[in-house]
Amino acid sequence: MVRSFLVALILAAQILVMPARADSSLGQAVALWLQGDDMQALPMLAELAAEGDVDARLLLGRIETSDLGLSPYRQSLGPERSRKLFRQKDWSAFGQSWLTVEARAGNELAQALQQAKRPEPDLDLIAKLNAFGEHQATDYPTRIVALYGDVDMREKLLADDQVMQALKPYLTYLSQTPEPRGDGLAALRHIQPEPVDASSDQALGMAGLLALGLGYGDVSPDNPWRVSVESWLMSSDSTRPIAQLCTEHCADDAPACAFAFLALTGGYFEAIRIDSPLETVIPQEEFLDSPRARLMVLRRAALARTETNLDWLSSTEPAAALSACAIKLINEERQAYK
Repeated sequence: MVRSFLVALILAAQILVMPARADSSLGQAVALWLQGDDMQALPMLAELAAEGDVDARLLLGRIETSDLGLSPYRQSLGPERSRKLFRQKDWSAFGQSWLTVEARAGNELAQALQQAKRPEPDLDLIAKLNAFGEHQATDYPTRIVALYGDVDMREKLLADDQVMQALKPYLTYLSQTPEPRGDGLAALRHIQPEPVDASSDQALGMAGLLALGLGYGDVSPDNPWRVSVESWLMSSDSTRPIAQLCTEHCADDAPACAFAFLALTGGYFEAIRIDSPLETVIPQEEFLDSPRARLMVLRRAALARTETNLDWLSSTEPAAALSACAIKLINEERQAYK
């Protein structure tokens, strides 16, 4: 009852955090950022944040920590320039993040977003974030409930219609009888309807790839599960930017291209995390269809390294066999960082 009341209260107040973006300075900055133009967008957002724009502050705070494909511009920033863009200018050596500034000022959304980084299972926090409309920010709290919550907490979350559907395999994997490569098997069962034999070498090979990405499973074109995985990549809302990127640049090779990005990104549980940094400013549907989302996919793969950190993952021999078109795209993008 208390939890329901809390959600209702936040829903009633949610209108207070929804911005009017059209033709505003914030709207112009967001539009530039969604186009991938950090050089213009980030200074504009920093200026708005310094002037007290709450949405700009929250967005900057989230971009600072959640952008999975840093642009060449951001990579070129030294610590001091980066702090000037993303932090409040104060007496401290490093400055305070705008999320911290807003949280200390009593902003409930900022407080919830900060709490979402803590490794403590909290169903009420997930409900609060959903009520604010920040569904993508429930990713880490959901994983924490799966890892550290008790059976009752996991069952309640699985039964909640607000839970992120793409994360259900993670909850299921940690709620049922353990099995080898169970996280990847749960993902494989989730993305297609056919029964999966956990004793099959081919199923286990694909499960390894889905669990951890390139180097941990079977990437052979002959694996009978590959067509199903490629079909999911090309049709799922969660992986829409991958499908759009590959369709735009690789045409008939698009499914193999998408499979390559899945492998280079780290598997299923990483490929599904192509998220708006702040849905109250940039709705997830808008973000997924933006150039920014496609750039995040491309840059993340371009900057991925092997476990030893000595080589680019996409430059390894196993990667070269995945999709010539995808590897060409990645190599071209990496040139921008030189």
